Amino acid sequence: MDYRVTVLERHVQVETGGAFDADVAREIVARLFEACATSGHGLVLVDARGLAPGVGIDDRLDLARAIAGSGGPPVRIALLVDTAQMVTKTLENAAHDRGVPVRTTASVMEAYRFLGIDPPG
Repeated sequence: MDYRVTVLERHVQVETGGAFDADVAREIVARLFEACATSGHGLVLVDARGLAPGVGIDDRLDLARAIAGSGGPPVRIALLVDTAQMVTKTLENAAHDRGVPVRTTASVMEAYRFLGIDPPG
């Protein structure tokens, strides 16, 4: 699993792909919160369309726990996935139940609308 965290003008963007790895996913969560704390941004777009299908329910719940338990600054996260990953909203629901607004979507426009920022271009 590879990833890149980039601080942009209004938000932090994370791009990730490859085969899912739970340890790397938790590292990504830590890095995105570090980028938010450093930049002062509270909006995050995670582009996970390059992730291989098959991320399990337990892994999604574990990520939601990592996001909610990060202790980092308050954030709003749009998780952009390939349509093959839109089988469940476990991460979204579990994070929301723990006080972190997360939207999982296969729509670029919906992701940016959820964050309240204009898409590039």
